[in-house]
Amino acid sequence: MSTSFYAAYPIAWLAIGIAGTIGAWCLNALLRRIGGNRSVVGRSLRLATVAVTFVTFTLPVVVPSAPDVYAPAFIVLLFETSFQSQGDPTNAIWVMATLLPLTFVAVFGGCYGVLAAVGKRSKT
Repeated sequence: MSTSFYAAYPIAWLAIGIAGTIGAWCLNALLRRIGGNRSVVGRSLRLATVAVTFVTFTLPVVVPSAPDVYAPAFIVLLFETSFQSQGDPTNAIWVMATLLPLTFVAVFGGCYGVLAAVGKRSKT
């Protein structure tokens, strides 16, 4: 078994990372343009949503039929539920169900803390 999830397919994971980064950047730009809330909470929600979207597209999980191969969790979930007659999406569901909310809470809390501290510092 490989020591890292991208060792077998570095170019594929590089493409996934670049596509996820571009997608997150575009979502951030879209939410900035349509979201008029410039408060600390509004900016923290926007950044947490963008981070969860990025993690959704880049979160690695083991492919059930090939234990040495990793793929993005949402792809494994999609293929195991839709295209496999005996598919097992359990691992992908658990990874996404635990890490995506944790990502949202961590990014929201971190952004809220930083933005509130910067806002208080700039007012004094």
